[in-house]
Amino acid sequence: MEKLRRWKFAVAVVFAAEALFAIAGGRVAHATEVGYARKYGAGVVVGDPTGLSGKIWLTNVNAIDLGFGAYGYGYRGGCFRDVDGRAICDRGWGQRILSINADYLWESKILEGSAAQLDWHIGGGARALFVNDPCAADCTLVGARAPIGLDLAFARPSFLEIFLEVAPAFYLVPAAFFGFEGGLGARAYF
Repeated sequence: MEKLRRWKFAVAVVFAAEALFAIAGGRVAHATEVGYARKYGAGVVVGDPTGLSGKIWLTNVNAIDLGFGAYGYGYRGGCFRDVDGRAICDRGWGQRILSINADYLWESKILEGSAAQLDWHIGGGARALFVNDPCAADCTLVGARAPIGLDLAFARPSFLEIFLEVAPAFYLVPAAFFGFEGGLGARAYF
């Protein structure tokens, strides 16, 4: 118990020091080129889905986030029955599901220091899942999603961004069900 208290205290001190450093050393120059001088990012994400991730900055506070990958590696989630009565599930080790998503994001700074910039984002978008499983006409799932996450961009290397995102999703086609998605990823900007 004492170790846990010391660990929490050390984390609090580090965050407080970074916040004071960001306030005291605040400059007009940006700590990173991501979203300012470099507008196009490409990288990978691990989670649901696992695959490729892209981001296009429209302004310093708005971006389009794109994803393409494999979906459904993990615990079983929402299921529905196709027209022949077979169970189709959105997750499962045996499923082969292609995922495509596009989101509009609003970004805001949390901290900006000389070494890094921490932003948070919220957005709205859509996801389509294509099930490669023998099923009748219900092999495509379409829904809305609302991602929220953190983005960490660095001064060195100034082209790198690491992100963490959670996205509640509400699927509408072919059946209505709710799911949670999310992932951890990295992008390089040019």
